[in-house]
Amino acid sequence: MSQYKLQLNELNSKNVYEHLRFLTGEFEPVLMCHGPSTKFCYRHLVADWFEENLNLKIQEFNKPNFKRKKGYLVKINEPSLFNQDENKIG
Repeated sequence: MSQYKLQLNELNSKNVYEHLRFLTGEFEPVLMCHGPSTKFCYRHLVADWFEENLNLKIQEFNKPNFKRKKGYLVKINEPSLFNQDENKIG
């Protein structure tokens, strides 16, 4: 993973993004993969790289309660107003 990040950092993120925009024409660029969402994916590293370098917000499609972390999707634990034990009946 660190070698991949080094390779990304050798690139100009603005040029890469502009090239993707050129390739997709009038459509928004989409980074895709075919693995399960619980497995490591380099696409997440690229998305984070774009966000860090270009001040972009890249959203995961159909995953509103997840965030990217070191190449993985991690579920966001939403805070609750109630203790989980208090919600149990009986």
